[in-house]
Amino acid sequence: MKFRLKEYYKMFLQYIVFPLVYLKNRLNKVEDRLVIFADAHHDTCPMHMMSIREKLKSEHYNIKEFYIDSSKHTRKEVTGSMLDFMREYPKASFVIICDYYLPVSSCRKKKETKVIQLWHGCGAFKRFGHDAKDDIPGFYIGSPIKNYDLVTTSGDACLTFFRSAMQIPDFENNIVRPMGAAYTDKFFDDDFIQSCKDKFRFAYPNARGKKVVLWAPTFRGSAGKTGDKKNAHLFDNMRLEINACVREIPDAFLIESLHPHMLNGGSSIMTTEELMVCSDMIITDYSSVFFEYLLLDKPILFYVPDFDKYKEKRGFYLNFNKLPGRIVKDKKNLKYNIKEALFDDDMSEQREDFKTKYMNGCDGKVTKRIMDYIEGQI
Repeated sequence: MKFRLKEYYKMFLQYIVFPLVYLKNRLNKVEDRLVIFADAHHDTCPMHMMSIREKLKSEHYNIKEFYIDSSKHTRKEVTGSMLDFMREYPKASFVIICDYYLPVSSCRKKKETKVIQLWHGCGAFKRFGHDAKDDIPGFYIGSPIKNYDLVTTSGDACLTFFRSAMQIPDFENNIVRPMGAAYTDKFFDDDFIQSCKDKFRFAYPNARGKKVVLWAPTFRGSAGKTGDKKNAHLFDNMRLEINACVREIPDAFLIESLHPHMLNGGSSIMTTEELMVCSDMIITDYSSVFFEYLLLDKPILFYVPDFDKYKEKRGFYLNFNKLPGRIVKDKKNLKYNIKEALFDDDMSEQREDFKTKYMNGCDGKVTKRIMDYIEGQI
């Protein structure tokens, strides 16, 4: 009931409150170099938008930013931040987001204002948007993800899935483009890679000389619920099982990188991207992080003890059994497969095939391509 009321409140904002605020400010002229960054899942600029933001600042664009983590602030605070955005929205040449952001989709925006959706993950793995019941419920009127002029994906094979999830018709195929994910440019930056390794040596001295296993599970919640007791119990069991297995493998060292909204989640002094560079393999479940890991060509293991239930609830775009990594559904086989992946990796060819299909836009030059798009629109 609480979730349903929250969705009704969002519809009230989208179809009544936000449009009225936009209409009141619509006469304000669009400012040529005004770029607005907005996000409702972080209190600071998400790393998925950071390289674009820094490049625009260096080119002397006028930047305005609206960030608020809706899971940490009151409804009044979140609504207030979004109302502030709506007052500036009519003046923006560009609005850049990387996740669901309701105000962007709440009115008939000016044609001169271009909305760029960078999205916050690579590939297309589990269903999202209008393709996932727990992202946008069936009773929700209209769409909270629209008004986009550009949606970037990590590769060609993702186009169909993104158009479906965001209900973008095929004839508008110039909106969704395989321009790559800007934040992956760092994986082609030698200075970034070296800084990660230096930071890791200082942060984890006990890992020296060992094979580093990174555990990066998916966020088990939805746009309306950050988690529940059932998810927490499953997460705790997976955590114990993975820790126990890695401890029994000589010369192996486990690092965790958990979603900040997860129940019982921890935090690391290094980001997931930094830890990926320093690890020798990754264990995940349904997270799209494995697509980014393809750029490093290191072993991947999917530990999915709840596979059948998750598949029925959420669903996948891809054939899970053909993913480019070892798939483990039973803890009895977990230790063996971790050890085999670490010391006898034989899946490089499968990883290369996936990278070619789903990550071909990520070549270290994504930020430049998006900047070229922005400059071309101006």
